[in-house]
Amino acid sequence: MRKGQISNLSTRSENPVELWGLTGGVASGKSAAARFFAELGIAVIDADQIVRELSAPAGAGYNLLLQRFGTADRKALRELIFKDPAARRDLEAILHPLVQAETLNRTQALAGTIPGQRTPVIYEAALLVETGRYRTMNGLIVVDCPRELRKKRLMTRDGHSPELAEQILNSQISDEERRAAATVLLENRGSLEDLREKVKDFVRNQGWR
Repeated sequence: MRKGQISNLSTRSENPVELWGLTGGVASGKSAAARFFAELGIAVIDADQIVRELSAPAGAGYNLLLQRFGTADRKALRELIFKDPAARRDLEAILHPLVQAETLNRTQALAGTIPGQRTPVIYEAALLVETGRYRTMNGLIVVDCPRELRKKRLMTRDGHSPELAEQILNSQISDEERRAAATVLLENRGSLEDLREKVKDFVRNQGWR
């Protein structure tokens, strides 16, 4: 898929979509923010859910993952790619084209579903800044959370060792780079209810609800 193909939907009159990226560092709370958008009736496309479907036995990526890695287990692959840059590149080469194609399909299906106005769509994905894909969208929402809090979540929520949690955090771009790319910054330093209110404020300010 050509760069910008998804975002072109936002300017084509027959498929009016206002597509916003939603991202953040690992364990930042971006999935919680996505859930709050969905609660407000905003369409959300979850890139990680697409990956899960592609990696399932009936998915389009399953056999490709088995051929390259000998497994399609998400936890095993996650640990591998944070230790092996070549494995990370191979995994991205397998999955990214499939994810982009499915994202385009879902975006097209949502286009024009609200009569008389552009359909707002939130695209939640981890690597929007790293890949530069956020530049093809109408805007980028970044959920910002302190590094030490994210490390604690990786250890308590996901059961990772302190060493693996550090490897995961170090494998990502810096918080400063992510903030610099943001159109809107949602700080997640308090409770989930605080984050929910910030999402509500954003939706209200956009005139979506």
